[in-house]
Amino acid sequence: MKNQTKGILMKSRSASACIKEGYGLYTKNFRKTMSSSWLTALLYSLVCSALCTILTAYLPETITQTMATRATNSALPANGIVVAAVILALIIIGGLFEIATYSCVIAQLKDEFSSIRKVGKWRLPALDRTTFVRTLIATVANMLIVVVLLAIIVIPTGMLLGMPSGAGDISTKSLIVIALELIAIMMLVLPMAFVSMKYIIRTDTRLWRLIATDYKVGLKHFGFILIVSVVSCIVICLAEYVLALPASILTTANYQANIGVYYGDPLGMPGYINYISAVVFFIAGFIQIYIRISALFTSYYMYGSIEQQEEERRKFKESGMNQSQISMLP
Repeated sequence: MKNQTKGILMKSRSASACIKEGYGLYTKNFRKTMSSSWLTALLYSLVCSALCTILTAYLPETITQTMATRATNSALPANGIVVAAVILALIIIGGLFEIATYSCVIAQLKDEFSSIRKVGKWRLPALDRTTFVRTLIATVANMLIVVVLLAIIVIPTGMLLGMPSGAGDISTKSLIVIALELIAIMMLVLPMAFVSMKYIIRTDTRLWRLIATDYKVGLKHFGFILIVSVVSCIVICLAEYVLALPASILTTANYQANIGVYYGDPLGMPGYINYISAVVFFIAGFIQIYIRISALFTSYYMYGSIEQQEEERRKFKESGMNQSQISMLP
């Protein structure tokens, strides 16, 4: 199976071929993808539903109460702190379920969808713990790198530019500089897409050692990674925008209605709107996670292509050295 996987994955492809074959593999194996990950995706959707419903139903009240406390210099309301804690907890739990869903798909990618691991009386899909842990570590490491770069680059720049506390006083020059710095940070993090996928797939590696040795490989193939990543992001954004449009409209209407209530306007929404919102957000969350999963397939072939190109380059150098040594013999 390892040889079969290597034969399919390790192939030098262009960026367009990685995108085409990646999405082809995604559509061809969509049922197997869902079979291996529907449980964690379902749990993620439940958390997403709860989080979005809280944000649209209770966050407006919390915001208006916070604004009132600032105006009167009084303490923050207790319910605002509770809502903030619940939102933070749901974000963390939802993130874990999302990472678990991705790890289920990556585990199947490593097996080339040859088998679906299922356990239990009702044939529930099993979680590959090794892949989940490595996906979690890679995700946390990328987040830490982004945070460190933000602290090193953006915050000092804001201080040097004299950014004031009021958002209305931020100059256009400051916004342009910070926007360019954010783009630079994204570019610096982009080679980690190759490093992260290699770390997740090859279980005999350590992340920080890979960063030290293979980050420069990602930089070498920066344009290749950029094309695949940008196209994947465009496809995801367009698909999510179209398929999640009902949820976006409901969010906007619900949020504006709740904000208006706390400024003295009538609600203008039915009393069961929160239940409708929860159902819509649940469906939208389930759809969105499987849209985002498609990027794993293009990244998978991107990683294999870079590895194969590097292997071919090493063999070419070795053959050149051997030929030079032979030519030096008397």
